[in-house]
Amino acid sequence: MAAVRSPAITVGGHVVRDPADAIADYLHRYGGTVTHYDFLAGTFDQIDPDLVRATRSPWMGSRISAKEAAWLIDRGTTAPWGAVPLDAQLKDADPRAIDGLYDRAALLWEHFWDARPGGVSTAKISKTLYLMRPGLFPILDSYLTMFYRTAARAAAIDVGQQRPSLAPFRTLYWEAVRRDIVDNEAALRALRRVLPATGAPLAEQAIERLSDLRFLDMLAFAASPGQAGARPLGVSAGAVDRAGAGDPGGEHDGEKREQDDDRDDGVDFGQLLAEADRTEYP
Repeated sequence: MAAVRSPAITVGGHVVRDPADAIADYLHRYGGTVTHYDFLAGTFDQIDPDLVRATRSPWMGSRISAKEAAWLIDRGTTAPWGAVPLDAQLKDADPRAIDGLYDRAALLWEHFWDARPGGVSTAKISKTLYLMRPGLFPILDSYLTMFYRTAARAAAIDVGQQRPSLAPFRTLYWEAVRRDIVDNEAALRALRRVLPATGAPLAEQAIERLSDLRFLDMLAFAASPGQAGARPLGVSAGAVDRAGAGDPGGEHDGEKREQDDDRDDGVDFGQLLAEADRTEYP
């Protein structure tokens, strides 16, 4: 791949020093995920078997069973899709705006969340809703939620001070991701301009078909511990280098995210979101 640089992007409190290189590497290593999952996003009128199939291994590893798929498909027939436009963008979903896009997105999320059967939790719902509204719903498996946990807590404190009805929530993940999109708009535009020059497979299609939200998700993967090219804010590059490299993953993003779903639907993350006081919120 050609050596092309774009301005650094901060995601979840971590700095990705060379976003163009990070996205090009993702496209090179996980082209199957992009082709068979992301490029289907926004093409469905309803949740159907083809949509559910796209969330499964080897692409996104949702582990949605046949019984769970049937529930998602049926539940989707009564979902308030009309309240949220197909091209809705997370950057416009400010939780401080009463009756705005955030509240409408929350209504759609809760249509599934409040009636979910056992075994269906945040990752399975978010991987499904991403394909229906790809600019709005982050892929909140336990991998991304752990990465964003600190930022989500900070967002909840700030928003709760300005909108008291949201004050009980300890975490606001959508808002944490939204702030990264807003804060990095100029850098994301620059990334789109230079990405084709990297020579990465699918680069041209990616800049046309992927949302800023999904680019940030890819950069969060690049910024995660053990990945090259990223460091936490306030931590020297040398400190990250000394930490050593983890398993960079396989041919599909789903290989890592499939492992994460085991935790998402288990006793740690799943039960946290199911607490009676619902102090954690997407």
